[in-house]
Amino acid sequence: MVEALRLAYETAWYSVALADGVEVLRVGQAVPPRVAAWIVAQGKPGAGFVTACNPHGRLASDKENAEAMARLRALVACRSWPALPGAGGSDRDDWPAEPSLLVALDSVTQAERLGRSFRQNAILWLPLTGTVELVWLARSQAGCQ
Repeated sequence: MVEALRLAYETAWYSVALADGVEVLRVGQAVPPRVAAWIVAQGKPGAGFVTACNPHGRLASDKENAEAMARLRALVACRSWPALPGAGGSDRDDWPAEPSLLVALDSVTQAERLGRSFRQNAILWLPLTGTVELVWLARSQAGCQ
């Protein structure tokens, strides 16, 4: 079960809306140059790709997801973190696309905290150089991290 869930995250698409168009992110692939340039312009070493939808991988209603995303956007704005809108979904169309944010942050730890505060199983970390990383936040079946 956990491996199937991890595979679903690893094979999903993640899109970011930049001022000059959309970039698609994939786990294990290089951070696209336009996305890296945006991160540099924010003066940060990386960015976290986070959603507030469907906590712990359980489908929530459209209303619940909209309210959760509003809380995520409000928190990001309150902290003055630069962010871009995005979405994540499955090529197999077996999971609804989820609104998300790409948030320029100071560390992967900061991104992990943000994801955990919205009860997410995982987030993406985009370092300035390197590849898009899946960062697993969920607890295992045994309840350990």
